[in-house]
Amino acid sequence: MKRHSRIGAKLNKPIDQPLSLEVENVKRRFPSHLRLHTEDQASVTPTTGSTRSTLRELDEVDVCLRAFAEATSWGVAARPIPKDARVSKDASGGKKASSAGRGGLPNMLGRHWQLVDNIVRDGILDECDLNALPSVPMEKAQDLLFAIERLVQRLDTAEETIRRQEAELATAVLVTSHPDRQQETADRLESILESTSRSIGAVAAAIYLLDDATSSLKMRSCFGLPRSRLATGPRDLRGSLADLEALLGNAVLLSDIEMMPEWPSPEKFASAIVVPIGTSTMPHGTMWFWCDKTRSYSPTEVEVANLAAGRVMGEIEQSILGHEVSRSRVVQKQIDTASLTQASMLPDMQVLHEDYDVSGWTYQHGSLGGAFHHWDVVPNGMMTVSIGNASQIGPEGCIVATSALSMIRTLWNQGTPPHQILRVINDSHWSMTDADWTIALSLLQINPVTGYGSLCNAGDMQSFIVSSRGSRPIGSPRPFVGAQPDTVFTPSRFILQPGEILVGFTPKILQVPRQKPTDLNFPGMNPHKPYVPTPPESVELNRQGQKPLDQTTLLTLVRDLCDESANDIASYIARLLPQNAPDSPSPCDRSLVMIKNIRKAFK
Repeated sequence: MKRHSRIGAKLNKPIDQPLSLEVENVKRRFPSHLRLHTEDQASVTPTTGSTRSTLRELDEVDVCLRAFAEATSWGVAARPIPKDARVSKDASGGKKASSAGRGGLPNMLGRHWQLVDNIVRDGILDECDLNALPSVPMEKAQDLLFAIERLVQRLDTAEETIRRQEAELATAVLVTSHPDRQQETADRLESILESTSRSIGAVAAAIYLLDDATSSLKMRSCFGLPRSRLATGPRDLRGSLADLEALLGNAVLLSDIEMMPEWPSPEKFASAIVVPIGTSTMPHGTMWFWCDKTRSYSPTEVEVANLAAGRVMGEIEQSILGHEVSRSRVVQKQIDTASLTQASMLPDMQVLHEDYDVSGWTYQHGSLGGAFHHWDVVPNGMMTVSIGNASQIGPEGCIVATSALSMIRTLWNQGTPPHQILRVINDSHWSMTDADWTIALSLLQINPVTGYGSLCNAGDMQSFIVSSRGSRPIGSPRPFVGAQPDTVFTPSRFILQPGEILVGFTPKILQVPRQKPTDLNFPGMNPHKPYVPTPPESVELNRQGQKPLDQTTLLTLVRDLCDESANDIASYIARLLPQNAPDSPSPCDRSLVMIKNIRKAFK
């Protein structure tokens, strides 16, 4: 609510009518409480008292030049500036107008001056003119002026750097952006301050933003003030009553700062208006607009100042959004490149052996994932196959899967058996800390001449041998690789007969809960009870997505399609998988590999 009072005023109208105040300048007093502006109340315009000029701080460069002129008796004037240096064009062709700098000179990095004789030449030199002649030679004075120019250039460069950095810090972006973006942000903030100040009759303005601890305010941009103000340290929020009241969402009107010492102003001016940046629940800072004479502010001027605060907040949010978009594009490009690298590690469709048909696929939940499959023929002539699925998905799973696959390929080429490979990977991943390095693996090797092979499963991997007569599981469940130290992995022996298909997959391709490994009915746990899956009622329902793809359905499909090629069977199963949407409530990575012994077809 807006509150104001005047002591020593004469009321000319009743209480329920608008007040017309006649104030005596000598006896005028101001209340110690704060005057707030609210949008839903009609504003009463008080009578303006006598105007006073505010003491303005002289610019350090102007003081230096005046001292130079007094010491040397040489005057200083600005050099003519080329037209192309006054207005510059950006990349888009728009013009950037430069505001006035110190001493009315154009705002450009560095100043350029020349010596001027202060004596008016009328052709006759009298005694007074001789006494006013410069005592310092022109050459020495010019050298001193050049030294001052170089110092001023360094000062302007430092202040311009501070100006850009403060504009960048105003957006709360931790990573430094391109200098051109800093320049654009700084120019836009100063443009808002300048246009708003001219609209409401202010001579100076500044933006103060809260720090991370919300205990101090730092000037991030200013207009009508020396840029050296940006280099000053933050001011404590404690005791800054005008800023505290503004951060609550109110516009604070200070008609006479000198008469209200309990509401201190960060700059020496006669009057000011303070508006909040942000909202009362999420404050970001304050905006100050100063005037060099005591005055009141109309509701229209207060609304203009509030709109300027909204524009500043919009510029900050736009800069943050632009930086986030730029950074997300860079990260996405890196992820896409890493995805191509991970995909290049998967095997191609090259024929490993004339008697075996090998096929498979891997589907990741995102661009990067923790699932993989691989096959190869190692130097000792054995045909090796590996399937893995990390417990994590995304980039984390990709790192774990890449680590395991790299060790697998290296150890395969050295002739290491599957159970020893799992032991090496388990010891390596168990030693990792501060991350989940567990992974499910299935490693097998087959002698392509005899069909004999060995297989090791770890985690929840599943492997079956399917033929027209049914299916049987191979391998026994073991703990996840990297879950515990000193894990013993026992290999399982098998023989792949002609016409049989060995299928290994990650159970995450199934849509039903899996049986616990401790259950005696779990395949492979009860060797005296052979496992024969029950045919489903209708396989066609899977194509329409009406029936879940469970283990029984999967093995039945492989059995019914055993006369087809391994690639056709794997592709058909892939079409039955549920959609792995990015917003899936249970995202997962999936892999499947099939090895078909086709030796009988060549006889």
